[in-house]
Amino acid sequence: MKELEPLLKAGTAVIADVFDSLGELPPVLDTQLFGVKRNCEPFAGLAYTITGKSEAWSSGGDRAKLQAIDEMPPGIVAVWAGTDAKGVCCFGDLLASAMNARGCAGAVVDGGIRDVAFLRELRMPVVARYKTPAQAITRWRVKAKQVPVQVRGGLRDWVTVNPGDTVVSDEDGVIIVPANLRANVIDKVLEWSVTETSSRSEIQNGLPLLAALEKYGHL
Repeated sequence: MKELEPLLKAGTAVIADVFDSLGELPPVLDTQLFGVKRNCEPFAGLAYTITGKSEAWSSGGDRAKLQAIDEMPPGIVAVWAGTDAKGVCCFGDLLASAMNARGCAGAVVDGGIRDVAFLRELRMPVVARYKTPAQAITRWRVKAKQVPVQVRGGLRDWVTVNPGDTVVSDEDGVIIVPANLRANVIDKVLEWSVTETSSRSEIQNGLPLLAALEKYGHL
């Protein structure tokens, strides 16, 4: 989405600073999340949420999981709330291929993935909490899609992600911008980006840090 380009260009660090300036705790996700691609390609999009639960069930496909993927529109970031998932994957190469074919901007998995070598070569970037060779069938299954979900946070234990919130991911981590704050955060990000570019340029040219702090009010 063109509307989200300022957030993607500014990066998660600037967005986090904007939240601090607004008196809001930055909704940073778990710092243990890692980018599957070696170059950690940045991405942003509106959240399409999926949540699941560990439970024993008979063999066969997880129809709710397959339907959730089939209904994903282009440009979204799929947010997988693994909740209590441990040691099993939320998806692997085939399901990720389906998401990629649907034009998803990326996936953030608070849980496991597998087929990592394949996912590294996929156009769609993936961020995950862990990798595992064990499938989820009979162990973990999707319970709902496009509902508020809880994912592990970096500054608080859990972060709520609602359908339509903005997800931004880059080499510094993943942050959520709630839909009701998006316009305000984008405005502030545009202001801060100009200031940060100017201050960085002057510091690189020798401006002392304390002088920069006095001039710009923030470093």
